[in-house]
Amino acid sequence: MRTTNEISSLSNSLEETLKDSNLQSVTTDLAEAFTDTLLNEGILRDIPIIGTIVGLTKASLSLNDRLLIKKLIYFLSELQDIETEKRQKLIFSIEKSDKHKIRIGEKLLYIIDKCEDHITSKYIAILFSAFLKEEITYSDFLRGSTIIQRLLVQDFEQFLETENKVLERRIAYWEKGFSDFENSLITVGICTTYTDPVSVRDQDDYKMSDKYVVDGGDLNIYLTEIGHTLKTYMHHC
Repeated sequence: MRTTNEISSLSNSLEETLKDSNLQSVTTDLAEAFTDTLLNEGILRDIPIIGTIVGLTKASLSLNDRLLIKKLIYFLSELQDIETEKRQKLIFSIEKSDKHKIRIGEKLLYIIDKCEDHITSKYIAILFSAFLKEEITYSDFLRGSTIIQRLLVQDFEQFLETENKVLERRIAYWEKGFSDFENSLITVGICTTYTDPVSVRDQDDYKMSDKYVVDGGDLNIYLTEIGHTLKTYMHHC
């Protein structure tokens, strides 16, 4: 369990990493092969957030620390092509905003730490990269990252690979309902639903057993605004 001072130190160092560090040398290869020697003496120690994690460790790194470092490396590796000045500009804009009460370093630390694995962290980094490129808003990033965290990686990847015309469809009232995959998208907010209005009229054919004809009642599933945003800016990943 981190103390308040440790959380503050980690969030500040993550912010420093994002604003001032050259991330060109941060690759996913480092995450797959890092050793204690590399952490203590190599390139990883020079990354402020990694150096802080190592510095706060009184003995050997715990499993949670190692997993966090791996998630951080995957996150940072997706930002290596964004110029330092660009990162600084967008981060300063959030820090000066009265709308967001939590500093961006602390918020990202919470988000990355909660990621199920390094793959989820990578997807969130791709979304954060879209924010740094000013393709989406910071609010879109926060909303999208929450969705990515809540969804199974397999379901999220299937969502990215599925064409919109397949995702957005109508289900007649007599058909089976939504699939487990579709229900997952609805639950996290990528998709939403509505039901066609129901109308009842007299049966014109007196030979029919039913006196009334029911029209409507079909279910419809379609992408939400944030669903479209995720599809637009993450479909190449």
